[in-house]
Amino acid sequence: MKHFSIRWRLTLWYAVAFGTLLTAFCLILLVLTRQQLLARTDSQLREELRELAREIELARSPREVSDQLQARYFQHDIYDFVVTDTSGLPLFVSSRVTSTQAKKLLPESKGALAEVGNGGWIHADKTLGATPHRVATTVVNGPQGRLTVQSLTSLAPLHAELQTLQLLMLTLLPVGILFALAGGYFLAARALAPVDQIARVAAGITISALDQRVEVSNPHDELGRLALTINSLIGRLERAVAEIQRFTADASHELRTPLAILRSEAECALRKSRTVQEYERTLTVVVDEATRLGRLADQLLTLSRADAGASPVPRESVRLDALLLDVAETFVPLVARQQVRLECDHLTPCEILGDDIRLSQAFSNVIENALKFTRPGGIVSVQLHLHNELATISIADTGIGIAAAHLSHVFDRFYRIDTSRHSQSGGTGLGLSIARSAVTEHQGTITMESEPDVGTTVTICLPAGRPAAESEALVPDVHEARYSA
Repeated sequence: MKHFSIRWRLTLWYAVAFGTLLTAFCLILLVLTRQQLLARTDSQLREELRELAREIELARSPREVSDQLQARYFQHDIYDFVVTDTSGLPLFVSSRVTSTQAKKLLPESKGALAEVGNGGWIHADKTLGATPHRVATTVVNGPQGRLTVQSLTSLAPLHAELQTLQLLMLTLLPVGILFALAGGYFLAARALAPVDQIARVAAGITISALDQRVEVSNPHDELGRLALTINSLIGRLERAVAEIQRFTADASHELRTPLAILRSEAECALRKSRTVQEYERTLTVVVDEATRLGRLADQLLTLSRADAGASPVPRESVRLDALLLDVAETFVPLVARQQVRLECDHLTPCEILGDDIRLSQAFSNVIENALKFTRPGGIVSVQLHLHNELATISIADTGIGIAAAHLSHVFDRFYRIDTSRHSQSGGTGLGLSIARSAVTEHQGTITMESEPDVGTTVTICLPAGRPAAESEALVPDVHEARYSA
């Protein structure tokens, strides 16, 4: 069956099921028809037997019994009759029955005859010659005493009707199965037509033709839901490919700029002899651009590993409050240069299972962004709260803010609101993307709220937060820190 197509498998299963049901129906019909015909035969035999018994009971002498039976029951087209005494001697037999045959018609048990007094009946199948007969027997009281009265009829007509019915069934059964095969194949073809269309559309999809979609004729059935799922899959592929293409173009652009600067500075230095100060300035530019290239390469490698799942997150206990303090301490020089104040207060001691390196990278990128875009004299506040086993880190600044149109894109790779400002600050547009990747790896969420000229708040929620053990709690003054110029 595995070598057949689904269409043929459905057709064969349908034909087998239909053939089984049809065969069972024919067998049941045959049995019920035989029982009904036999019951009708028995009923007619009993009716004839009642009339015969009534004639015998009403007769006043044996002679009258004999005359009545000879006149009315000796010759009959359908039924035959036999009357015997208690010793089994035939007193009357109809024309088609011999005395020898009449003795064979009597019930084998005399006890059975005693039980059929009071209007009882015995029905049995007997064979006279080569013909099967149905025999009804009862006992009546006549002028000669107790008599056994029997009526019988040939079962040949009944068997002929059953044979005709069997022949009709044997003829119609294969015809019905053939119609079932044809109808099943047609219905399977119609039912699976959307699958063929899905296959044709899927076969025509290439990296440059991801705009095709499967036509959904009925979204409420299984094939309609399959078509919707495939369309959704194609849509996700289209967006992923567009993202990859944009990412590749942006990465190429980002790499081209520092490389062009490196080449330009080197070529200028080689055109003629320079003073020591000029060489130092050139080498400073080269080092700065090389550092920028290295940082960009590291960030791209981090994102590519996260996309490929090549660096699973280790599940180790991490003290979030201590980690935030460590990260904030690394920005003391930047705080001094930017002339802003970095406050780490309201840090609730708590632990989570995760990777402290990836988390510190995420916190560092967000805090660095907040410091860079906060005006001198501004404040960057870092807070940590624990509620219902959810650790919430809030990083708020009083910086320049972000317009609402840009908020939905700030976590996209290489997305920049102000290209010139990023170039001056040395940013690559990957910091928030890396932060989102790290938070997502820890089954957390990161969101941003901002208002131009008011400030920005980044909220990071991480699951499985729990209070730190009291024995491990830090001293109170470590939970708060303030850094300023």
